[in-house]
This record gives sequence, structure tokens and C-alpha cells, in this order.
Amino acid sequence: MKRGRAKKPICEIKGWLLIILILCILSEISNFVVLIQKLIAIFNAQAQLGVYISALLLIAYCILMGITIFSIINKKKSAVRNYIITIVLGAIFLIWYYLLSSLIYHQFSPAQMLSNWMNVIVNIAITFGIAVYLVNSQSVKKTLTK
Repeated sequence: MKRGRAKKPICEIKGWLLIILILCILSEISNFVVLIQKLIAIFNAQAQLGVYISALLLIAYCILMGITIFSIINKKKSAVRNYIITIVLGAIFLIWYYLLSSLIYHQFSPAQMLSNWMNVIVNIAITFGIAVYLVNSQSVKKTLTK
């Protein structure tokens, strides 16, 4: 049996930052699917103005989340700033999609609107919690060095 140096892991991102990276990737995938649905509605000429607004917000969100994922993978210091910019846009999209467009285009019952409010509050709370962790974590600061 040979003894020697241990091989470096392919991805040096670990701990909570790895979980955040996975959450960002899942968010990117799910929002990209919603974007495709909006674009299909636009190209089939079945879209109202709200679909165009949703599509524009989703395009910007997907681009920014892609940049955030890329910066985390490449351990860039700008990853935290990119994440914060992305979640602000994500919060705007959530408020638009679940609250404003629901009021404008759909006649939801109070129970459905309460459910939408809870969805928005929980999503914003989770993303805000992640942002606080990213800003304050010493291990994140040590990992994101470039």
C-alpha cells in the first residue's frame, strides 16, 4: 500500500456553503422551468402583460443566479454580493408573481391569498437567513478567497 499525500477534493466547497450552492442550483432549475412555461405562453400568443413581466423578471433572476452559482463554485468573494442582488430580484419576483399578479389576473379566495402570503414570507425569510449567514460566516469568508 502506497502512502502519500491525500488527493485534493474536486470541489473544496463544504459545509453550509455546499448546501447553499445546492439550493441555488435547485432554485435555478425550478425557475428556469417556470421561465420556459412563460416563454411558451408568450410564443403561443396566449399571454397577458403579466406573463411578459414575469418572464422578464425570471430571465434576470436566472442570469443572476447563474452568476451567483458560478462565483460560489469559483470561490469568488463577489459571490455574497451576487447572492444578495439575486435574492432582492427574487423577492421582487415573488411579490409580483404570488401577490400582485394574483390580485390583478386571478380571483383568489382569501384562503388562497393567505397561502400565497405565507409562501412569500417563508421564501423571503429563508433567503434572508442565508444572506445573513453568508455575510457573517467566517468559514465562508475563508472559502471565498479569489
